[in-house]
Amino acid sequence: MQIIWIGFLVAPFVVGAWFDLFDRIPFLQKHKLFTLIAVLVAFLLMQIVALVFDARDKKKKLLLSKIVGYMAANNYQIVRFSTLNEQLGLDIGEKDLIALINTFPDKIRLAQARKKDKNGNYIVGPNGTEQMENAIGTLA
Repeated sequence: MQIIWIGFLVAPFVVGAWFDLFDRIPFLQKHKLFTLIAVLVAFLLMQIVALVFDARDKKKKLLLSKIVGYMAANNYQIVRFSTLNEQLGLDIGEKDLIALINTFPDKIRLAQARKKDKNGNYIVGPNGTEQMENAIGTLA
């Protein structure tokens, strides 16, 4: 939202600079109004893109705070992706959770946790080793 206010306040200076540019280019001298409209449409599109990215950043920060809050409330250091989806009512894929970790590497990390079945028992593979799955860990 701040970018819209800045754009509004700076607009008179920018429009003046664009008209100066139009005066220097012979082709644009004849089509000042159409060129200015094209520039304003491009500016509005850039504003919309900025708002979309800002909304995505806010959504990621909200998800991060939900996850970190859940982990802190339960005194967890590591939580499996599947547990987060179940307990927080999320429907987020592994790829998106890894992207969240990559966005906030100073807050959370990718970890491995032992896999559990529906009854809460750890799953053991055919060779006798415990199965692991991706998880989110907090940083100390």
